[in-house]
Amino acid sequence: MQNIYIVKIDAKYFSRILRYHIYINKIKKNNEYYILYLDYDNYKKLEKFQKIYNIEFVGYKGLIKYKELFKKNCLFFIMLLFGISLIVFFSNVIFKIDVMCDDKEVEDLIRRELDSKGISVYKFIKSYDKKEEIKKSILNNNKDKLEWLEITRVGSKYVVEVEKRIINQENVDTKPRNIIATKNAILLSIEATRGSIVKKLNDYVKAGESVVSGVITHKDEVVDLVRADAVIYGETWYNVHVSYPIAYYEKNYSGHEKKRLSLTVFNKKFNFFDNTKYQDEEIFETKIFAHKFLPFKLSFEKVLEIKEEDNVYTIDEAYEEALKVARKKILAKLPKNSKILSQKKLKIIVNNSTIDVDIFFKVYENITAYEEISKDKIKDNVKIGE
Repeated sequence: MQNIYIVKIDAKYFSRILRYHIYINKIKKNNEYYILYLDYDNYKKLEKFQKIYNIEFVGYKGLIKYKELFKKNCLFFIMLLFGISLIVFFSNVIFKIDVMCDDKEVEDLIRRELDSKGISVYKFIKSYDKKEEIKKSILNNNKDKLEWLEITRVGSKYVVEVEKRIINQENVDTKPRNIIATKNAILLSIEATRGSIVKKLNDYVKAGESVVSGVITHKDEVVDLVRADAVIYGETWYNVHVSYPIAYYEKNYSGHEKKRLSLTVFNKKFNFFDNTKYQDEEIFETKIFAHKFLPFKLSFEKVLEIKEEDNVYTIDEAYEEALKVARKKILAKLPKNSKILSQKKLKIIVNNSTIDVDIFFKVYENITAYEEISKDKIKDNVKIGE
C-alpha cells in the first residue's frame, strides 16, 4: 500500500508550484484552495515551500496513516494491549468454585475430588475435554454416593451441580384416614379407590367435612378402619378486585439487535465491532471476565432496539385487560388441573387514570384434604373387626 501525503494549498499559489516539477497523484479543487495527494518524495520537494506558499499539511493515506495514529496514541494502545493480556490471563484462572448441594458431606467429597484432579482456586481453567474426563472419573469413583454431576464454567469460576444417590426405602403409611373438603364447595367429581363415599355429586360440603370415609361399617357397626384414598373436585367461589390503568406505557422490541464486545477500563467503556446506538435500547450483558481487585472488565453485550409507545384504553378495553389480570390471579393460586367455570362482573368504578373492577368467579378446583382417624374418637361400645 503506497503512502500518500495530503496537503492543502491556496488556489492562487497552485500554478506556481507546478514549475518545480512536482508530481501530484490526485487533486481535489475548491474555489479557494486545492487538496493535493503526493508520495513521500514529492511531498519533501513541496515541503521546502511550505511557508512561502502557505501550504498546510492535512493528513495521511495508506500504511503511514496507521503508523502515525499508533505514534500519537502509543500509550493508549500499550495500556489496552496490557489490559487485554491481563484479562485473557486472569479469565483463564479459577477464582471461585461453587458446589450446588445441600449435603455438606457430599460438598466436601466433591471439593476433595476436584482438588485432587487439579480443579481448585488460582489454578488454570481446564479444557472442555479434560473437564469432561474429570467429571466421568468422579462419578465412576463414587457410584454409590453420586447420581449425577455437572461442571459448568461461568467466566472465571466453576459451578458444580451434583445430585446425591438415594437408595429408595419405601415407608408406606397405613394409618387410617378420611378424605375431607378443604373449603366450602359443591361436589362435582369424586374419584375414590378406597374408603366409603358418604357424599353425593352436587352436594354442598363445608370445609373439613368428610366426603370419603375410612370408617367401614356394616349394619351401623364399625367393622374396619382403612386409609381412604380419593381425589375430589368441587365448585368454589372467589371475589377478585383489580385496579387497572386506563393510560399505559408499552415497551416492545423492534426485532433489530446487534452484538458487540465491551471493554471497561477504570470506568471508561470501549465497544468493539459496533459502537452505534439505537434511539431506545436495552442491553443484556454477559461478563467474560471481571474481578473486584482489577480495574478491567470484559463483557459480551447483546443490544436490542426498543420501540416505546404511550396508549390510552377505552373503558371496554380496560375492563378486558383487568379481566385477564383477574383470571391470572385466580389461576396462579389454584391447585393443578383446576379451571375457571364462569365469571360475573360485580362492580366497575372508573377513575381519572384507572378502572376498578370487582369480579365473581366460579371455579372447578381440587379440594382434597386428609384427616387422620383416631380410634379414641370411635365410640367405646363399637367393636372393630367383629
